[in-house]
Amino acid sequence: MEIDYIALFVSDLGRSLIFYRDGLGFRFEKPAKPDSAEGYSGKLKIGLYDRAWLPKLFGDLGKQVISGNPFLLSMTVNDLDQVYQELCDRQSRMPIDIISPPKIMPWGQKILFLNDPDGNLLEIVQTSSTPNL
Repeated sequence: MEIDYIALFVSDLGRSLIFYRDGLGFRFEKPAKPDSAEGYSGKLKIGLYDRAWLPKLFGDLGKQVISGNPFLLSMTVNDLDQVYQELCDRQSRMPIDIISPPKIMPWGQKILFLNDPDGNLLEIVQTSSTPNL
């Protein structure tokens, strides 16, 4: 078994589409629908759905108040410093909430943390075993 699809339920589809497409470079090849958009990060398919979908999918359970952000989306790159610079350059055109610049974690990975427009926690991890210091 492997994960091949992630669905994010967002408060503003247009804002999230711009963030994931233009900010992070995910591919959205088909036009967005009024309440959803599907694209790719590498081979992983990602769906962005307006939160109005929740009751459609889960009935009364989908009407519960969404609180907190018990979610982390992790992405990998070869050169985290280059990606960080690209994100900083894009900040002049769109808001990108970078929590912390790239840093080496106690376990040795080099990681950058940021929030998506709904406050979901994202991390970008450098894949090489010897991060650029």
